[in-house]
Amino acid sequence: MEHSDEEEFIAEEDSEAGSAAVGKLRDKLKKAVEEKQEYLEGWQRARADFANFKREEALMHHDKEARIKSDMVESLIPTLDTFEMALKHTKGDESKGLQIIYKQFLNSLKSMGVEKYGAPGDTFNPHTYEALREVATSDQIQDHTVESVERSGYAAGEKIIRPAQVSVYVYKQ
Repeated sequence: MEHSDEEEFIAEEDSEAGSAAVGKLRDKLKKAVEEKQEYLEGWQRARADFANFKREEALMHHDKEARIKSDMVESLIPTLDTFEMALKHTKGDESKGLQIIYKQFLNSLKSMGVEKYGAPGDTFNPHTYEALREVATSDQIQDHTVESVERSGYAAGEKIIRPAQVSVYVYKQ
């Protein structure tokens, strides 16, 4: 009788050999089930690792994009400061062209998610504003509000690129 590893044939009259063959087949089945479980667990681990990798890559890509945007805006801020100073010191028709260019510049930044902030009357927030000096006020409503903006602040969403530098009213009786 010829036996192959793939399939085993056992004659009915050979019951002693049949029970040994059944035992052998059970061992092979047990081994196959264990291997299947090992492969399944390995595949599940690999799948979870890949999902984690994709999530981490997406976060890194988003962080990288935000850093690049922030770096670019930081390099443009001195130019915006110069525009603001020029606008403060020019009058009439001379300032109209500068105002148009300045607004276009700000609109370009806004389209990238960058906002200019800081205006007189804003509530002072130490996380977004840098106080350069305090200005005494007898009006309690003005307490801890912005009196004047020395340098505008810029933010991209919740991230402060540069805090606004301001003078702050402080209530004093």
